[in-house]
Amino acid sequence: MQKWPKSAFEIVVRVSSNEGASGKTAPKESVPQVPSIGRMVDREAKRAEGKGIGYDRWASMHNLKAWSKTFMYLQEHDLLSPDKLSAAVDAAGAEAREARSRYDAAAAKVTDKKAMLEAMDNYRKTYPVIKEYRAIRKEKDKQKFHAAHEADFIINDAAKRQLDKLGAPKQLPKRKEVVAEIQSLISEKNESYNDYREKSDRLHELMNMQRNYQMAMQPQQPKYGRKHETEL
Repeated sequence: MQKWPKSAFEIVVRVSSNEGASGKTAPKESVPQVPSIGRMVDREAKRAEGKGIGYDRWASMHNLKAWSKTFMYLQEHDLLSPDKLSAAVDAAGAEAREARSRYDAAAAKVTDKKAMLEAMDNYRKTYPVIKEYRAIRKEKDKQKFHAAHEADFIINDAAKRQLDKLGAPKQLPKRKEVVAEIQSLISEKNESYNDYREKSDRLHELMNMQRNYQMAMQPQQPKYGRKHETEL
């Protein structure tokens, strides 16, 4: 019976060498795109959980495929060195965090601008009541009017405080201008989110490959001291 090579590294090196000889190597991309690569299974841990031989056979093939894809990508992008791979993960993490900060800032702008629009609407809706109140001369009549329109006064006061908090200009802009600004900010937020998800996905895939690399490179230990074929 043919035995497995001593490590997953040897398996993929042989596959890589054969493909190179046949001229079927994958073309390099100008901007490296991280492929979707499966996460290798810790077979020893799964055996300890009670997984049977059927699962173990599936996990063996799954790990071979996942490691093959991992190796090909790392070799193509010169990341087979643990230090280089770690640096790539750190750089991807920094990019993902920056992208998330940009997205959070864009989302906050949309939230604030929507709050400003709502406050503007409430202020303008209740302003005629305030104007009518100011025109009343007699104090007794003013008190009666205020009591009859108390809700409007509360809404108007809350709207003014909200506008001051959001830094709205004293001369409020036209509603359609604010609506157009919100739409523009939403587009900016969506673009920021897409950029964040792209960078986040890249980080997770690189972390996934880093874990696969560590699993594949660790020495295989004989189980219970019995001789057996070493598998990935």
